[in-house]
Amino acid sequence: MALNRDGMERKTVDLLLRDCAAIPMDQLGRVLERVDIAIDGDRIVALGQDLPYVGRQTLDGRDHVALPGLVNAHMHECLTRGLCEDRELSRWLTEICFPLDAAYTPADITAAAGMNQLEMIRSGTTTFIDIYRHPAAAAAVTEQSGLRGIFSPQVIDEPTGVGEALADTENLIQAWHGRGSGRIHIWVGLHAPYSCHPESFTQGSELAQKYGVGLHTHLAETRWEVETLQARYGMTPVQCLERWGCLTSRTLAAHCVQVQPEEIDLLQAKGVRIAHNPSSNLKLASGIAPVLQWLRQGIPVGLGTDSILSNNNLDLFEEMRLAVFLQRLTSGDGAALPAEQALWMATRGSAACLGLEQEIGSLEVGKKADVILLDLRAPHLWPRLQGSLNNLIAQVVYAAHGSDVSTTICDGKILMHNRQVLTLPEEELRHQVGSQATDLCRRAGL
Repeated sequence: MALNRDGMERKTVDLLLRDCAAIPMDQLGRVLERVDIAIDGDRIVALGQDLPYVGRQTLDGRDHVALPGLVNAHMHECLTRGLCEDRELSRWLTEICFPLDAAYTPADITAAAGMNQLEMIRSGTTTFIDIYRHPAAAAAVTEQSGLRGIFSPQVIDEPTGVGEALADTENLIQAWHGRGSGRIHIWVGLHAPYSCHPESFTQGSELAQKYGVGLHTHLAETRWEVETLQARYGMTPVQCLERWGCLTSRTLAAHCVQVQPEEIDLLQAKGVRIAHNPSSNLKLASGIAPVLQWLRQGIPVGLGTDSILSNNNLDLFEEMRLAVFLQRLTSGDGAALPAEQALWMATRGSAACLGLEQEIGSLEVGKKADVILLDLRAPHLWPRLQGSLNNLIAQVVYAAHGSDVSTTICDGKILMHNRQVLTLPEEELRHQVGSQATDLCRRAGL
């Protein structure tokens, strides 16, 4: 019988994290010292000092900080990176992305999903939304990896043959929504208003409403997009989506770099959520998004990496840091977007963007046990100060990297411990990805 200090019997739980610092994200800027986190099944059942629990498995959290698992609010599970670089968006899509997209097979996506999900596990992301090709193949990998994933089949009408068909989305919802012990969700995915017909957006919005799921799209990413839609429809991208019935509280719009102030008012009034992708916006010269204005108006804002083609990694720690620096550059305000706000965007904000804020995004009793442990022993995270000088949140946002994550837990299951991934075969995947990517590029004519 296990007893606590008062001689009372300790309760047994599946997993106990002992003696770690914690940034629970239950409120902005809160830091806890030397706490335990008790996990039973897929839920957090207690969080506090010297908890009266014993774990069937216990992890030592000393010299670590516990964070909610990070949430990637926009990405594509692509197979290639570092290939045919240095083009602006319209050329990049036409010359690289669309030829590759047309050549993808489910086998390619199986390899891509293995690589992307392995990278996310190793960098502390436990939940993601993927808008891309052959989503059933990617969802099957998620059953094995243990991550929490939303899959939105990327419908593209023009050019033909490079995306998914809206008609197949309903079948995917019926076959996959709720699988993986509830970790897998299916949304409607429409690439962009310049690549999808108006009727696809209208029908997609109706389908999302029918099944009570979200709708994910790219919106107002570049000036080229704005000019293209003005020439084609006489409207901006935001105006197009409003006309087509797609600006609703179910809509998650990626980028929104080139939105006008009055359009931000409209997005707020319609309840649209926004995924901010600072690295991608920089790499593709899309611009600096008006994040401060979104936040001032109460729009839910999350952080995304975009794809390994346009980033080229899936490290949300890097996105937090860049998000802050870009807003300070464009505003001229060295206090704009504080570190705790950036961390909120990568956790609670992204969770709200995915409609999962009641389940994930913070370390709270009753919520899903999506937890990461960040190792604080590397010199780039020194000094660790406490009390009135507590610098833990600043160290996490401004100095930490995805490679500092030592343990990743999703849905109460340990996916990685001491940097060893337990759910995916890393060496086997490395060879599979290399072989499959080479063949994909050959088939795409690159």
